[in-house]
Amino acid sequence: MKGKKHFAVCIWTAAVALVLISSAYAQAPTLSLKKSIDLAETALNKTSVDLLQYYLYSITLSNSSQGQFWYLTYRPVNPSEYNEIFVKVYMDGSVGLSGGPFSSSGY
Repeated sequence: MKGKKHFAVCIWTAAVALVLISSAYAQAPTLSLKKSIDLAETALNKTSVDLLQYYLYSITLSNSSQGQFWYLTYRPVNPSEYNEIFVKVYMDGSVGLSGGPFSSSGY
């Protein structure tokens, strides 16, 4: 019994180490954070969105089957009138908009 428990602890420790190593070597983004903000705001300015009614709330680096992307969340200054806008900026510079006015308009 003691040998099985030791083996399980060793397997668990190895799994944790593997996760830590793989996250430490995650691919660095090829598109800078600053450039992603510029691309997001350029795309939003081409729509009917008034950026003065929003502020940049958060930015995270994420992955999908389409590749790595920056995920930007814009929150409304006055939440009772507007909804959050979500922007995906992929490393190739393509931009996807969702949330807020884009939920039903198909942007």
